[in-house]
Amino acid sequence: MSKQNRPYSVTDIVTNLHAAVTKSECQRAVNSLVDKELLISKTFGKQTIYVVRQDTIETTKPDELSSIDKRLVQLRETIAEQKSKQKHLSAELASLNSALTRKEIENRLASLTSKNEQSKERLALLRSGSQLVPVAERQRVTRDMETHRKLWTQRRRLFKDMFSTVTENLPGKPKELLEELDISLDDPIDININPRDLLST
Repeated sequence: MSKQNRPYSVTDIVTNLHAAVTKSECQRAVNSLVDKELLISKTFGKQTIYVVRQDTIETTKPDELSSIDKRLVQLRETIAEQKSKQKHLSAELASLNSALTRKEIENRLASLTSKNEQSKERLALLRSGSQLVPVAERQRVTRDMETHRKLWTQRRRLFKDMFSTVTENLPGKPKELLEELDISLDDPIDININPRDLLST
């Protein structure tokens, strides 16, 4: 307690001693130290705290405090200098790690060259007007789009009916509630558009 020089309750002392003594044993010990005027007790409500008498603690001399303050300043400067060096070295290391090796550059160049050739071939097909999507695939996409469009229409109509029923007797305008809930009923596209027209464009 003299070393830490801070108030402790009996529970604090037992905890710091890792339950080496019981609470009742600790209570008897601090009571004895209070009787010997080595500790001072203060009661706050139901809790009593104990602290070492300040006049029994050896204080640091002014010249020692001055020396400690100077040492702290030096340490802070050293820490700041080391942090700056560490930051510079980390940036340099990150730069080195991000640089590609010669082998990596050669592999990257080969990959880009291959992709470029593939793009040229695809561009040539597009310019020639060749059909890139098989007929069977186009038919499947058309069927899927028609199915999803019907589902979307049904669910949208179901939501409108339910929302109308729920908001029928609510105060305020239904449109304002939709905006508050961030729900939009506007069609993003013409829902009746023929899927074949989209595929042919």
